Amino acid sequence: MKKARIIDELIASQLFGQHLSLEPIKGGVVNLSYRLTTSSAVYFLKTFELNHITPTDRQALFMQQQQLSELGITSTPIYLSKAHDFQVESWVEHVSLFNINKPKSAKIQLLAKVLSDIHHLPTVATSIDLPKDWILYLNAASVSDLDYWQNRIDQCKPDWIETHKCDQVLCHNDLAMEHVAIGESSLVFDWEYASLGNRYFDLASCAFINNMELHEMSILQHSYAKFCDLSEDYVFEQFQKQFPIVQLTYDLWKEAAKTVLLDDGNS
Repeated sequence: MKKARIIDELIASQLFGQHLSLEPIKGGVVNLSYRLTTSSAVYFLKTFELNHITPTDRQALFMQQQQLSELGITSTPIYLSKAHDFQVESWVEHVSLFNINKPKSAKIQLLAKVLSDIHHLPTVATSIDLPKDWILYLNAASVSDLDYWQNRIDQCKPDWIETHKCDQVLCHNDLAMEHVAIGESSLVFDWEYASLGNRYFDLASCAFINNMELHEMSILQHSYAKFCDLSEDYVFEQFQKQFPIVQLTYDLWKEAAKTVLLDDGNS
């Protein structure tokens, strides 16, 4: 996405003045992140590079983040672009959980606490149809062995259908340590995959995204069960059921994202 087009739209919105600058900062694998500086303030700006292959309702997510910011758990969204391909929100100076000087086991326990807090928030999310997303990702990806992917989808779909409407809570679905701010008030960022869903899918997503080893997953599950006052055996059982679903979702998303990045690089 061209910086000049972003700046032109922001100026036209009359919300940010006439003198703007965009400084790239470290972001995710696909989406780009910037520090937006105006004559009077600093903001965070993020692009959404996979809009054309994901069914995400950006307007609904924008409104959801407004509600979450009022609950004091995230930054305040300021502006959603006309094409819904970038968003501006308040700038928050912070140190992420990833960067604090603590043993990884302590960080994982903090992740479990954050997940517990999220899952106890008032429900402000809409549900998703994950099998539909799998097909969208598969259609966007350049893969040769369609039977392999279809078999994995066929194996995971019944478990998703069976469990999706069970243990439903607000799920972040992308809770990397980098997305958690540590300070006087812990904030959580990057809510673009948030939805109403099974809490154990979110728990398994957290383990997968943070590349946890088996003993680290056990710490996460044990801590989460404790914070939520749940049966540890039940948490472990449901986690194991959701983990293959999480892995399939990520693998398909990665294949789609890889194809998009390759196409963009060749255009």
